[in-house]
Amino acid sequence: MAPLAAKLGLMHVLIAAIGSSGDVLPLIAIGGALRRRGHQVTLAAPAPFGPLAARADIGFEPLGTEQDYAAAFADPVLWSSRRGVRRLFAAVAAAIEPTFAFVMRRHRRARTVVLASSLALGARVAVGVRRCPFIVVHLQPVLMQSRHEAPRLPGLFRMGWLPAALKWRLQLGADRYVIDPALLPALNAFRAGIGQDPVRRLRHWWNARGRVLLLYPPWFAAFQPDWPDNARQVGFLCADMLGPPDDQQQALAAFLDSGPRPVAVTFGTGMLYGEAMYRAAVAACALLGLRCVVTCPHPLEIPPEHRRQVFVLRYAPFSVLLPRCRAIIHHGGIGTLAQAFAAGIPQLIVPLAFDQFDNADRVRRLGCGLILRRELFGARTAAWRLRRLLASTRIAEACAGVAARCVGADAIAEICEEVETVFAKSRAGRGRGGR
Repeated sequence: MAPLAAKLGLMHVLIAAIGSSGDVLPLIAIGGALRRRGHQVTLAAPAPFGPLAARADIGFEPLGTEQDYAAAFADPVLWSSRRGVRRLFAAVAAAIEPTFAFVMRRHRRARTVVLASSLALGARVAVGVRRCPFIVVHLQPVLMQSRHEAPRLPGLFRMGWLPAALKWRLQLGADRYVIDPALLPALNAFRAGIGQDPVRRLRHWWNARGRVLLLYPPWFAAFQPDWPDNARQVGFLCADMLGPPDDQQQALAAFLDSGPRPVAVTFGTGMLYGEAMYRAAVAACALLGLRCVVTCPHPLEIPPEHRRQVFVLRYAPFSVLLPRCRAIIHHGGIGTLAQAFAAGIPQLIVPLAFDQFDNADRVRRLGCGLILRRELFGARTAAWRLRRLLASTRIAEACAGVAARCVGADAIAEICEEVETVFAKSRAGRGRGGR
């Protein structure tokens, strides 16, 4: 047990996490690490994550049912770059009340600290009632607004060349006309029911109180002068080993041993309508004579002529797989690109929605990959880009440089210490007569 953890002793961490595996697994990793440091930890997350919480030895309360979770990802509109935000926020709104109830029910005065993912809005509402220490975890830079380096929002061009005032107006316009109308009515209706004032701008309220932890390093997204003072930047967190166990791991190892390094292919654990994209990626590899490993959340039929060169499985820990690959084709999820950075392999990114456009743009600016628009993604265009990617000495050198930065950089211990420090300061404030 760490020295500060031993002194605290009584800390009970309530973790609320909303989203797919890429959103929830990092919070489970933090919870497991805090549990190993001697703290009590309880996670509220979508029902399918219960077994993974048990593997991490932390308590669990389901938010909704497995059917609710499946329904949230069943709508193909979710993966629209323009309309997906509204569909996502409908699911987020449905989780406000049960997440609020989880914190209110589990809270114990002077013992509780609340740790929430970006979309666990009900936890933030509850903290306003219980007045306990609070930490929000942002995995993606797109959630942080700035007049200086503005994130790239879905459906908008990159704003880096615009004057600061115009960048800021465009971000406020996105809030006013897209983000806030999709969620604030439901959030404010719930807040009104418990006597709280309405939220005027969601992305301001996200970061207005407590500690904000940014789980990406400065070389990926530099800390901006106008980010809030309560924000603290740590680094990427490796959580892939906490994913669902898969009985194909031995067969995967045999495939990797049987030939040249393959190309990894994935479009995310929540993408249920990507069969055409997966087929195009497999065909692109075949056109170049490359083997590939495909991680896909649903069954995928591989044409007979490609089967000896393709291995398909539902899940694989990328920290194990990617160092044995020569490149990766993916959607731009933050966890996937972080693992590709650590493995030192080039990335061909096909952004689908949400933060993926901003993430992809940052990979490109680092010189570690190329971007291909979804509507242009086909076997021949993908093969052409993949050939360029693998032939580029400049990209290979950039990937090697970023991989060196990732050595020994897992932020889990630093995050745990931050949680303990926030709680310790809260207890000290109570001891001096604070609330």
